[in-house]
Amino acid sequence: MAKELPSRIPKPGTPLNLLADRIKSLESEIGNKQATRQKLWDDHPIERYVPTSNTFRQIASLDIEIAFLQQSLVYVRNLHGFGAGPAEAERQIKRFQAGGYELADQIYQNKKAQWELSKRAPLIWRVPFTPAHREMEQLEGERLLQSAKDLLDKEIGHWQGVLQTLQKIPHPGSLVLDHAPANRTIQPVHDRLSENDKQLEGSNFRKFMRPVKEVLPTALWILVLALLSPLLVKAITYYLIAPVAARRPPIQLLPESSGRISTSIGAAGSESGQTMPSRVSLPLALDERSELLILPSYLQGMPLNAKSDTRWLLDWSMPLTSLVAGMYRLTRIRPNSEERITVSSSTDPLAEFSLLDVPADSALVLQPSCLVGIIQTRGEPLKITRHWRFGNLGAWLTLQFRYIVFHGPAKLIVKGCRGVRVEPAITGRSINQAATLGFSANLDYSVARNETFWSYYFGERELFNDSWRGDGCCVHAETPHPDDHSGLFGRGLQGIVDTFLKIFGI
Repeated sequence: MAKELPSRIPKPGTPLNLLADRIKSLESEIGNKQATRQKLWDDHPIERYVPTSNTFRQIASLDIEIAFLQQSLVYVRNLHGFGAGPAEAERQIKRFQAGGYELADQIYQNKKAQWELSKRAPLIWRVPFTPAHREMEQLEGERLLQSAKDLLDKEIGHWQGVLQTLQKIPHPGSLVLDHAPANRTIQPVHDRLSENDKQLEGSNFRKFMRPVKEVLPTALWILVLALLSPLLVKAITYYLIAPVAARRPPIQLLPESSGRISTSIGAAGSESGQTMPSRVSLPLALDERSELLILPSYLQGMPLNAKSDTRWLLDWSMPLTSLVAGMYRLTRIRPNSEERITVSSSTDPLAEFSLLDVPADSALVLQPSCLVGIIQTRGEPLKITRHWRFGNLGAWLTLQFRYIVFHGPAKLIVKGCRGVRVEPAITGRSINQAATLGFSANLDYSVARNETFWSYYFGERELFNDSWRGDGCCVHAETPHPDDHSGLFGRGLQGIVDTFLKIFGI
């Protein structure tokens, strides 16, 4: 109540009628609380003396509230008196001034009448017993008007002095409650509780609770921050940053390339093109002009009349990328005639394979980690280029700054979890970012925000989907691999490693 009561009390300068209303309200409230206290006192002759009883607490609270209300009543009465004194002085001054103005007008009319009489009868008015003389005596007898006006002027001066004295009195400040009555009411209870605390000070329970009470608030705050921080960070990222990134201009790495990719059945670079279903076991046909570079763990057999040796790195111009992507210590096979070779995985039961044919005028952005092998013409090594993009907001949010491009002509053996799909992007295409394997280098590449916030928050989907548009195609796995923890919020050491590989487009 000590905090709430000052807001209910009028401030200096409040109109007198409002002050009078507040005085009546405070008097009524004090009377009601005194009646309530008296009833509690009479109805509970024993509990009113027990500090721990509810009745004792109610009576003590009423005593404190009544004391504060009485202080407020005295303050409001002082405000009313401070405002009423100058108002009364101003009222008296105006009343006497009005009477003075009336007498001054009467004196003026008397002087004017005497002057007109002296002009009208310049000599007669001096002759005794003449009508003019009697009229002049009557007018001169009204000199008492001036005496009355002098008295009014004296009263006006008196009240003006009173008003000046009142105006010099300092204005009352804001209400400041005296807490001494409350302290006197609380002190007996405080003394009794202090005595109880001394008795409990040496108990084992108090010794146990003391450190708990000291640490518990901090521990609760840490727990709340730990629970809410991920939600807050992801909410800001999803609702504020992601829409801005999605509206940024797309990236186009090689706009002059055709973007056409074909499989064993048909082309996938147009809306009507067909794509060959990926297979758990992929058969390949090699002629005497071709050579196959493949990871040994995916080679299920080779012809006896074919030459084979080891190619230590896929591309010597990118040694670190080849090593990190696992494209090292490759088996190179060169048949003397047309032969058939089977590609399959002996370690990953979810892996399926597809053969992508990149024509000479086309180029494919591909993650080397999904590459199993390549088929190229002997003496014409595959051309691989790197492209960095730091000036795009989407690149910073997805943490992919480098793109590795495979230029045709080449045939790429690609693996994906539960299958590999090659889909046209003429009308636009959006894919779960965790399932993306590659896309035509001529496409407009951008990011689109994930459809729902909660799937992103619980880690079921990435923040962004990859989005493409243009005359080309995108390559993606049927489903993200269950062991994939890529992204900024990947789990554990594997998530950190996958994020590092994503930065370099691997």
